[in-house]
Amino acid sequence: MGRSLRCTAFPLLLCAVAVSAQERLAVLEFFGRPNGQFCREAGPAMLALQAETSGRAVLLEFDYDRFATGRVDRFWAARPSAMYLPLVMVGSGYRTSTGQVDYERAYRAILEAELARAPEAAVSAYWRKSGDAARVYVRVTNSRGSALTTAEAAAIWVIAWENGRIGVSDTWVRGTALRALTESLAPGATLAATVDTPSLVGADWERISTVAFLERRPGGAGAYDMLQAAVAAPVGFTVSPTTVALTTAGPAAEVALAGPYVLTWTATADVSWLAVSPTTGALPGTATVSLVPSALPAGGGTGQVHFEAVGDEMSVSATVSVAAPVRVRPPRRRLYAQPPGG
Repeated sequence: MGRSLRCTAFPLLLCAVAVSAQERLAVLEFFGRPNGQFCREAGPAMLALQAETSGRAVLLEFDYDRFATGRVDRFWAARPSAMYLPLVMVGSGYRTSTGQVDYERAYRAILEAELARAPEAAVSAYWRKSGDAARVYVRVTNSRGSALTTAEAAAIWVIAWENGRIGVSDTWVRGTALRALTESLAPGATLAATVDTPSLVGADWERISTVAFLERRPGGAGAYDMLQAAVAAPVGFTVSPTTVALTTAGPAAEVALAGPYVLTWTATADVSWLAVSPTTGALPGTATVSLVPSALPAGGGTGQVHFEAVGDEMSVSATVSVAAPVRVRPPRRRLYAQPPGG
């Protein structure tokens, strides 16, 4: 962008916003220089808010000199002029702050404004290390009343950061990646995408985390808007519940299966008196575990259903333990001899 920014004084008026909902995950992006005066002054506020909003917000610190384009372009789209670092935004530019302010108060206000908005999408994500990059498997569902279109620059973003005191806060962005939508996403429609970050040079992989989010640029110009975000879970495969008790009154139970969308699962039971339907499928999904009454031992028993999931060079497994009741036999009818007639 060719912009020259300094870390010295700059006034800003503040406006407090009350929280009315917390369904949305807020993402605050802080662009600065760790050796800049105002950036150092903002550090305690970043640390305090990172602890205070854990689970509701992700506060990410960028080295402005390394990320002078890309995500910071959303700041410039929302606020075309600024004199001093740090540059701060939430919601891809829904709210911004710049320079020297009452940092904790200002950043809390824009976070609360973001949390007060209802999300307009559902996002889920998993991630794993792939070479020197983070590979993120993302699913987004449009929950707006209108389509997301290419004309409004609808896109999935991924940000990878390292947890640790490298800059002025406890996060340090290592890489970002963009996956633009290539066609419209209708209301209620879901899109799945695999997004790889660039090589995360110098990263401590034991401390890497990733977040994925969906954004748009209303009208194709001006400020961007983040519809929803989700912190990606490490790649895994889960079943819920993991223990099931079946009875003659309730001879079947549904099991929810979750994991990266690229995995395909299969299920097998280790005893003849258990059945699974379907026996294969995609993620996320469900399977029904049921009794086969004719094969159930009279004394009941325990068994397991084994789920295996494979895809994109991954293989993971999970197990559901099943307890079955003692099979109760119906009482035998007693037969009485008819007395002889007179």
